[in-house]
Amino acid sequence: MIKRYSRALLALLFLVFGFFSTTQAADNYPDRKVVSLIVPYPAGGASDASARIFNGPIGESLGQTVIVENIGGATGAIAGNRLLSLPADGYQIFHGSPNELILPSFVNSAVEYEPEQFELVHAITDATLVVLVREGLGVDSLDDLLEMARDAADQPLTYGTVGTGSLYHLIGEKISQDIGAPLEHIAYRGAAPAITDLAAGSIDFAILAFQVSMLGLQDEGRLKIISSLSNELPEPLKDIPTISESTIIGDYDYSIPGGYFVKEGTPVEIKEKLNEAVAYALEQPEVRKQLESEGRIVQSKMSVEESQALWDAEIEKLRDLVEEIGFEPI
Repeated sequence: MIKRYSRALLALLFLVFGFFSTTQAADNYPDRKVVSLIVPYPAGGASDASARIFNGPIGESLGQTVIVENIGGATGAIAGNRLLSLPADGYQIFHGSPNELILPSFVNSAVEYEPEQFELVHAITDATLVVLVREGLGVDSLDDLLEMARDAADQPLTYGTVGTGSLYHLIGEKISQDIGAPLEHIAYRGAAPAITDLAAGSIDFAILAFQVSMLGLQDEGRLKIISSLSNELPEPLKDIPTISESTIIGDYDYSIPGGYFVKEGTPVEIKEKLNEAVAYALEQPEVRKQLESEGRIVQSKMSVEESQALWDAEIEKLRDLVEEIGFEPI
């Protein structure tokens, strides 16, 4: 009996100690050490450049140094596992999107984490998805492209994306199913080689996140942007038709929301501080100017609860997409 009470008392003490330790850690955050923005790609890419726009203002708001830590590989899964291997104390923040934290768990059987293990503290931008075609393909609109795909069923059109199982690939599979015509997917290790091959005429079209540099290639006559897969458009794309204007398929609205994530179980007080720091960064005119110059749609201030609701909805939307097209994990 005494042993039983002793064990119960010990368990209670552990709970109390854990509560006060967590509370103290939240109260002192982020005084203990520098904060890392984990970028799931090598230095020099678009994600890295975006993180380096934010780390200064976030650090200014937190009153702590914020560094960028590049951990590339496995479409972001290595960086995702890195975050989950560390304490849920807010000293590591993931700079990412559904491409790294949702889709890998749905399409890659080797990825063991679930998207619910990450919590969004604040969204930052939306990347618009576009359909680009090679010059000389002979199409001026999305419907022209879809009709050509139907007519070319014996020799399917080829399209490029940033990889097998990416959102762009899944959308291509959905389009193929919806129009009842095969499309040949060509996977690339990033947008740059896909754009290079498209401009060279090696593939027929591509589904990619919009980059302002695409407009220069279009002006040079090397490719053409014929449609957006997102209904909300950034200023540089304001004259581009959206997929909802298609008379063949129209029930599409996909973008890539980027944001800052922490490990599940991070104290709410820490998430609130990070939320305020990211919101502060988004309010800086120079930050917004740089993001908009890259063709991103910049998010407005939102609460921790609103951020998490946005993340939960994105998880369900992409889970439904994977199930709808019957994509088998690789």
